[in-house]
Amino acid sequence: MNLFLFDDDTVPLPPVTTSQAVQRALSVFDALSRGLGPAPPVRLRCREDVLVDAKAVDERVRAGQRMPLVGVLVAAPDQPVVVGRLMQAGAVVAGHTVPGAPSPGTEVRLETLSKLDALLVTEPPAACRGVVGFVPTRGLLPASGAGITTVLARDAAVAQQVAAAVTGPDPWAGAAAFSRHWPESVRLSAGEHPHVAVPDRAFLAGLPPAEAARLAATAETLRVAGAVTDEVDFGGGDGLCRRRVAFALRDHDALLLPQGTGLCSLTRLVTRLDTAAVLLPVRDGGGVGLLTKPFDDQIVLDLAGLLTGSQAPSPYPDVGVRLIAFGSFLRGQPRAAELERVGARFTGFATTSRHYRLVLFEEDPPEAGVVPTNVPAEGGPLLGEEWLLSPAALGEFVAGLPAPMRLGTVELADGTTAPAILCDPAVAEHGTDLTAWECWRAYLRHLSAVRPAVVRAGS
Repeated sequence: MNLFLFDDDTVPLPPVTTSQAVQRALSVFDALSRGLGPAPPVRLRCREDVLVDAKAVDERVRAGQRMPLVGVLVAAPDQPVVVGRLMQAGAVVAGHTVPGAPSPGTEVRLETLSKLDALLVTEPPAACRGVVGFVPTRGLLPASGAGITTVLARDAAVAQQVAAAVTGPDPWAGAAAFSRHWPESVRLSAGEHPHVAVPDRAFLAGLPPAEAARLAATAETLRVAGAVTDEVDFGGGDGLCRRRVAFALRDHDALLLPQGTGLCSLTRLVTRLDTAAVLLPVRDGGGVGLLTKPFDDQIVLDLAGLLTGSQAPSPYPDVGVRLIAFGSFLRGQPRAAELERVGARFTGFATTSRHYRLVLFEEDPPEAGVVPTNVPAEGGPLLGEEWLLSPAALGEFVAGLPAPMRLGTVELADGTTAPAILCDPAVAEHGTDLTAWECWRAYLRHLSAVRPAVVRAGS
């Protein structure tokens, strides 16, 4: 059973078409006229002003502009830099959130959003019912100087995209404003097997039975999804709990914790530690949270994606260096872990031009590399994988590349170029040409088919 599905699941929004931003804006005011409008933490703007903004979004769509938040309805603090960035991304700011809302210890329900898609608030709620909360690293959003800024949305992907749209310091706030920038070594992925600290039996025994069962079921879901979990006792007084959580974060990618107002609840800890977090609702009305180190925001977003199935198309932050991988650096192959270790993120497949060869230079275990060729007839389009990683991570990865691998540049089938993991041509010169297979995995499938026959013939 997936605990993260609830009975009042909303239907995913369809792709925005002409005039849809206006139609969705009108739906907010129609709901308000029928007593179904936003809850008190939201002050709606003037109807005419909102419709003017929505029409401007529709005009930009007709003009061919591509915007990440086209037609998304948002309520945000009445701060020019925040509102301006949301509008630039294609969102329609339908109202403003009241400072200090939600008040500490309150629960946020799906009904709070009403017809809106997301709210930007200054305090994380004690619980979420049908709403996902994303708490970025403190100082990344312009409003962070006034408190912890939380994005509440219908799903994790929308929360991430809204946060990404407003990320960055306020240029008008002055030197006294608290702001931070992404480090050069930022991790862009949790990897295939993230390490997550989960509450142990001693900690669960001190919780209400329903809350303990919820955490235990979530930990099991993470294990099934491929995460490596370690049981940790987070219990104790306020200071002891914080120390245990901080210590656990040193050795784990993320921590699983209950929401709420208790001493060791995520809602309390995220306001007292330098962290990032995601708050997730579950079917029974309660909630759990995932906590991570500062600037590891994408780690908890990836874990939220594992649990809810909601994943934004681009990482947070959407920056980095492209790297094309071949051979044993492909996902599921022995050396892919070297890319995951530096926080690289798989973003799709890439095909080279016909100026490259795939060469087998080791038999046991099989290892292949890609080398350029000056004779197109000897080359062929080769299928590789595209990864995204931070500049510092690329430097760390390249520094650990063993011979005969080296960093080079490949020309792709679409005419662009990108850094790639290539092989020393002097070593490849004596190897077996595998270019006809066009893909390392295709050759491995061939090996798995013929090796049993070879064993039977020699037995």
